[in-house]
Amino acid sequence: MTSGDALEGRSGVAPWYSAARRRSRLRVLAVLAVVVALGLVVTTQVPDPVGDVVGDLLYAVAVYVALVLVAPRVRPWVAGAVVLAWCWLVEALQATSVVANLLDVVPAAAWVLGSTFNARDLLLYLLGVLLAVGVDVLVGARTSRVSGRACP
Repeated sequence: MTSGDALEGRSGVAPWYSAARRRSRLRVLAVLAVVVALGLVVTTQVPDPVGDVVGDLLYAVAVYVALVLVAPRVRPWVAGAVVLAWCWLVEALQATSVVANLLDVVPAAAWVLGSTFNARDLLLYLLGVLLAVGVDVLVGARTSRVSGRACP
């Protein structure tokens, strides 16, 4: 038996990991609603640079939660990688005319795609994803301990 075996249940899945897979879509939807509402308040009511920084962090968190909503069994680090790739792609597209052309046709798309490239946002998205993954893993570990079941 290796030290890693002690952390795994009968199915070979770490207890904190299997608990994270039992996400409730209703709870995830509620979390998404709170994160989006908070993001809207922060970006519209809190002066820059704080509003902009916190808004970018919450954007990455909201994308993470939205992904978990549509794919509740996705592994936290896989979800994090997908969300980070999405956020960085959207930011990179802001450096091209693609986003500007789309915003000319659909101005409301700015809430999802942003408008102006800022290299700082790349770091903020990374931090937001790390925050979302960390909370997801911690909630999964807590759920595992509370339920008393290591594996489904």
